[in-house]
Order: sequence, then structure tokens, then C-alpha cells
Amino acid sequence: MQRREFLKTLETTAVVGAAGVVAATSRDALADTGEDDQYKFKLGIYLPELDLPLDQSLATAREVGAKYVWFNRMKDEPDIETLTNAQVEQIVKRVTSHDLEIFLLNCGNPFKQIHLAELDFKTLADHPRFRKYFQTLVRSMQIAARIGVPTVGSFTFAWPGEYTAGKPTWPMRWMTRGGVISELDADKWLKAFSLVVEQAEKYDVDVALSMMPWNYTNTTGNFRSLVERLGSRRIKVMWGPADNINCGEWDTAVAGFQNVRPYLHGVHIKDLHVNDGLRLDFEYRPFGEGDVDYLTVLRNLRQHRSDAVLSMSTHFLPPSGSRVEAMQINFANLQKMIQQVETPT
Repeated sequence: MQRREFLKTLETTAVVGAAGVVAATSRDALADTGEDDQYKFKLGIYLPELDLPLDQSLATAREVGAKYVWFNRMKDEPDIETLTNAQVEQIVKRVTSHDLEIFLLNCGNPFKQIHLAELDFKTLADHPRFRKYFQTLVRSMQIAARIGVPTVGSFTFAWPGEYTAGKPTWPMRWMTRGGVISELDADKWLKAFSLVVEQAEKYDVDVALSMMPWNYTNTTGNFRSLVERLGSRRIKVMWGPADNINCGEWDTAVAGFQNVRPYLHGVHIKDLHVNDGLRLDFEYRPFGEGDVDYLTVLRNLRQHRSDAVLSMSTHFLPPSGSRVEAMQINFANLQKMIQQVETPT
């Protein structure tokens, strides 16, 4: 049996979480059970994918069918953390003028490229790069609290050598379906995000953690094991099924969904195909044309009446090279799949 086929059989077996065993539910058990026909998916967009000035991005978001937006930077605009309160409020007016809502706010990409190995447990809070990104994250909380956005975004530290040494731990992480987090690293991670949670409580906002292969919350299993130990109601997730797949977590649409369901704030949507996972050989593809079982993801979200926003990204380019066309393709494909999920068989 090939490794990929073997891993797919795990969709009907148990998934180990931090608090014990999370039973993976079969697709049949998670199928439609007559839920309210009035349920509607919340459609959003990650604006920087368009690479357009803010107002053009907002207009395009409405044209493709989005209602909710997320951004961490804006073309031809100052860095978000440098904005005055008056400038922030002006941006909100520009967003609402397009009948859109901000559902997640990032000031840059806090902690995305800090290697956890750089930090010492005892002096973590005083590390210059940690302090810089921590202050940026706090500023996003201040802005969010002022404009009524419920959640800010954060990344979750990089595995050793990700950005400096050619990803030396990648083969191990692929073979273990996400990587083995040492107790030392877990302790440092928990200390860092305990400080984050303190500030989140102060400003009465939640913090949605992003998933990417290069960070510690790269899989639903790693996310849940860390977050359950942290034990804060403030921590949410921007679930990235494609990133999970790219780390060898093939059962993400079923067992992975069960892992993240209590914490869902949004779904970071993109699609890809893994050519050779051990060698990190993959390619981004249009939504619905990659390896992610998004049909099952949508069915599970609908059955559980999830409030999560489907936040569309692209990462691929069509032959025209147009980012806008890429987003149009992805939204069209998403709408077709939603119609398939909502149409009784």
C-alpha cells in the first residue's frame, strides 16, 4: 500500500489530540441531516491577493461575491500599525461604503518568521524581535477594539531553519504528518502566547492563529495540542486545509475538521497538489482542482452551521497572469461547489 493511500485510511480511524483521542467521523456520519435550509456560507476574501489599491480591491471583492474582508497590508497605504485613529476610522468608512465588513485584522505578520529556536524560555519576553512583533500584535488589538472588529490575526513561530537554513526539519515533519514538537518548544510557545492572551483579554478581542507549513500550528493536530494546553477562550484559528495537506495531514477534511471545529473563525481557502511531499514539491491550483476535499469541508461546515468565514485566496495565476482573474475563477468554482452542497440529491 502506498503511503498516501495508507494515510487516507486514517479518515475513519482515531486522531490523537492533546486531551486524548478525537474520534474521526466518517463522511457518511457527517453528511447532511436536514439542517436549516436557510444556512448561508459567509464568503470572504484575503485582499492582498489582488495586489490592487484598497478601493479597487474592495470594489473587486464585491464584484466576485465577497461580503467579508481580511488584510494585513494594503497597496499604496501606510503600514496598519502606523495609522492614527482618524486614519483607521477613514479606512473603515471606505470598507463599509462597499457594503463589506472586516472580519479579521492583521498588523503585518507577527511571529511569522521568528524561529522558536532563537528564543530562550527565561528571556523570551525581552528578545528584540519578539518584542517588536508583540507590540505590533498589541497595536492590532487596539485598532480592532476601536473599530469593532472581533478578531486579530497572528502567526505562530517558525520551525528551526525555515528561513535561514533551507528547512532542515522538513523531511521529518512530512513523515510524521506535521512534526514532533518537543517539550522545550511547547513550553516556549505556551509562554509566548500566554502573554498574547493577557493582552487579548485586556482589549476584549480574540486572536486567530494562521496555519502554514513553516509554523508550529501547521496541522490541526499540532494546533489543537498546543491550544488545549494554553486553555484560553481567546484563541481561534484561521483553518488552512491546503496547508494541512501540504504537511501530510491527508485526513484534514474529516478528522482535521473535528480538531479545529471548536476554534473556527475562518477558513483560509486555497488549493494545491502535492507532487512529492518528502521533497516539498507542490503546486498551487484553482479552487477545487487540487488535493483538498473541499466538498466534504463545505458539507461539514454546513451541517454544523459554522459561523466561520470562507476567506478566499489564490496563490496560482492563470495564463493571463491576472490576479483578479485568478480570484474570479476561484469564486466561480466555490459558488458551483456550494450549489452542489446545497442541492439535495
